Amino acid sequence: MNKLRFVLLICCFATIFAELPDWYPKNELEIEETCRQDASITPETMKKIMAYEVDDTPEIRAFLLCLAHNKNVFRSEMGFKADRLQFVMQKRSKLDCKLDFIEGCGNKSKDVEPDDAMIFAIMQCILDGREENCKKIE
Repeated sequence: MNKLRFVLLICCFATIFAELPDWYPKNELEIEETCRQDASITPETMKKIMAYEVDDTPEIRAFLLCLAHNKNVFRSEMGFKADRLQFVMQKRSKLDCKLDFIEGCGNKSKDVEPDDAMIFAIMQCILDGREENCKKIE
């Protein structure tokens, strides 16, 4: 009977850890805190970001680019990965957006330079269209 419990426990852990793709960072909360500190994001600014009020400032651009790099959503050499951003948003923001919508935002912004401006433009596009293309995950 104990062997059966042990096997079931292993299966449960395997299921939990199998949910996360290999590109998904294990230390996501640390990454977010580091990016906040590196970009000098104040608690007030963070509240605005969480309320989907994102101003185009150097600090917010730096913060979003840091998150995109460190959460493996964007790198200059690999480009923007809409499916990865969709997954991150589902996990952290509890926001489920249509993949084709996120891809469209990426395509509209792909020629924007520099990289921080492009990531900001993608996020602004998503925030602007979230009412029609995204739903909250409970």
